Amino acid sequence: MSERSRSVLETGSNRRRDWNPVAWWRNASELYAKPLFVKDISECFFFHTMDLPGLGTQMGQWDFRGDFDRYVGNISFTGKRVLDIGCGSGFLSFSAERAGAREVVSFDMDDSRRQHWLPFHTKLPYGSPAEFQAQHNKWIQQWRNAYWLAHRLEGSQAKVIYGDVYDFPVAAGQFDVVLVCSILEHLSDPIRALASVTRVAASELVITTPIIDTDDKIARFEGDASKPELDYVWWRYSRGVYTHVLRMLGFEISNISYAMYKCALTSSLSELPTIVAKRSA
Repeated sequence: MSERSRSVLETGSNRRRDWNPVAWWRNASELYAKPLFVKDISECFFFHTMDLPGLGTQMGQWDFRGDFDRYVGNISFTGKRVLDIGCGSGFLSFSAERAGAREVVSFDMDDSRRQHWLPFHTKLPYGSPAEFQAQHNKWIQQWRNAYWLAHRLEGSQAKVIYGDVYDFPVAAGQFDVVLVCSILEHLSDPIRALASVTRVAASELVITTPIIDTDDKIARFEGDASKPELDYVWWRYSRGVYTHVLRMLGFEISNISYAMYKCALTSSLSELPTIVAKRSA
């Protein structure tokens, strides 16, 4: 075990009093999900547009084909161990493999309970959460099906962990690159999520999310009572907030780039910033 991994185990601020780090590490192999054999594409939902061998183009909500390098800040993946937070149907994970990563671990939520929604009283997540969770889990399964179908057709070797982004398992070990792309704006507590996943970030962190272009430490609540259809978008933080939060977590921002990407939801191009931060402590 590396010194950094040992330090995380010994000093993690949210470690339970009854937690046994030795037993946790012994059970590391149990973290990874067993692959699903998926054949029927009608049982799949693709978040990203993907070209699948033998099945052609599958349309998703975002199309990053040809833009992967820009989307992840033009970093190098060669020989690196990579963690993809919020992997969805796997586009970033499989692209990292093709870019030369020596190992990729994909992560996504294990249950719809993990996702929080803005509290619109007329909508099911607020009015009947148990009923909604059962329905949403069926959709999450379609998302997983898309991942595993693509995983098989791509010949991917990526491993998968399903869990809670606010409590990412340190048993997964350290990663050279952690991707947190188009995730934070959909979380009710983005800073807590960053604190969780950076415990396993040994070197580089890539964050793709809308930001406010100022060094002032401000945030904007993105919820709008007149737009219940956008009940999954919570916060937008400023560059200043990310600078200070990442510094708290032992990172310094090395670059922020901006690019336009194809969004099928709006049938338009949307600008997304990408933050690349490197561990400094």
